[in-house]
Amino acid sequence: MSKNNRDFFKQKKIWSEVKDELLGCYLVPYFNKMMSMNNPIFYVDCFAGKGKFDDGKNGSPLTALDSLDRSIAHYRPAHPYGSSTPQICMRFIELNHAKDLEANLASQPAGRCEIIDGRFEDNIISLLQEANKKYRNPNVFLYVDPYGVKVLNAALFDSLPISFSTAELLINLNSFGFIREACRVMKVGFREREDEIFSDIEEYDSSVMDSIDELTAIAGDDYWFSIVADYSRGIIDCYQAEKEFAKQYKLHLRQKYNYVLDMPIRLKAGQHPKYRMVHATNHPDGCILMADNIAKRTDRLVIDIQSGGQLSLMTQTAENEIIDDSILKEKVRELLSTTTEFTRLNKFLADFYNEHGVLCDLSRLSSGRGGSILKTFEKNGEIIVSRDPAFTDKGKPTKFWQEGKGNTLMLRKK
Repeated sequence: MSKNNRDFFKQKKIWSEVKDELLGCYLVPYFNKMMSMNNPIFYVDCFAGKGKFDDGKNGSPLTALDSLDRSIAHYRPAHPYGSSTPQICMRFIELNHAKDLEANLASQPAGRCEIIDGRFEDNIISLLQEANKKYRNPNVFLYVDPYGVKVLNAALFDSLPISFSTAELLINLNSFGFIREACRVMKVGFREREDEIFSDIEEYDSSVMDSIDELTAIAGDDYWFSIVADYSRGIIDCYQAEKEFAKQYKLHLRQKYNYVLDMPIRLKAGQHPKYRMVHATNHPDGCILMADNIAKRTDRLVIDIQSGGQLSLMTQTAENEIIDDSILKEKVRELLSTTTEFTRLNKFLADFYNEHGVLCDLSRLSSGRGGSILKTFEKNGEIIVSRDPAFTDKGKPTKFWQEGKGNTLMLRKK
């Protein structure tokens, strides 16, 4: 379903700002990494909207293009001897506001963007086929931000890692909307009051499903049957059903993508998520970048949206959990117990986030200047660490806890 809410573009709400910040802050290092591989980049915003809100704030197309500008500005000084910027193709699909989008992107360099006036489901396959035919070893990134869930195509998402050099997804998943439609199709009464649950979700647009097969095509499998059955029997409530569906949806994506994270966007603490932003990648670097990005966006989400600007004494996750260091240490030790061979730091961190979700930012796990957990474990002799380079230019042992810029770190349990 395309964005056709009359009032949606009047003013950009803070939760939409958080969502676009999540996209924009990730795309800068993503573009940097992909350009360094020198393979073409094929970026598709599948529900692009107008490109700009009526209050002057950028939408997702201009957010992505601004991130690209910043990456190119970083790339060119590092490649001063005539090497050209890798081919970068920015595609924007929009059904209802294509003319507005075209006007808002008019100042972009010629040939950088292409606007596809039409439905996502009618155009995405041909666009991806075009990319594979026209470019050698392209990397693809899909930003999928519909109102509902009806157009989400699990088979399409599953096929991308096979068809492209690399594939990444950032999906706005209306998991609560899926549960409501699944109950309707299965003729299960929705126990909670819908007017209370959806009263403050002006972005919500009902995705009416027609069949069990349609729901299974969205979910990728029939795991949702048992969730609805448990809800029908009163074993779980709608909030637990939504959370379990999101969990199983991520597990399905992990059959094709090694790392899948999500960030629930909720307007009030304890309330059901407005939606979940789901990120899928096969690369540990991408996973930890998104995890740190989610952690930073969560601070704003909890303070600005849920707490009305009031600071909290305790850091919360996007799931409104308070995770102290003792819990983090326990979970890190659990992963270390299986880390019997030297493992790259970034892979270890990605595996941690993939298993436990975004419980904290990178500074608490490894890279913080204070006593991060892994730094403490090294100091206490709980882990063995191997760094390359092992010594600084002045001959002193290196102590870095962040990979990149020629630094690599391997660790294992002692």
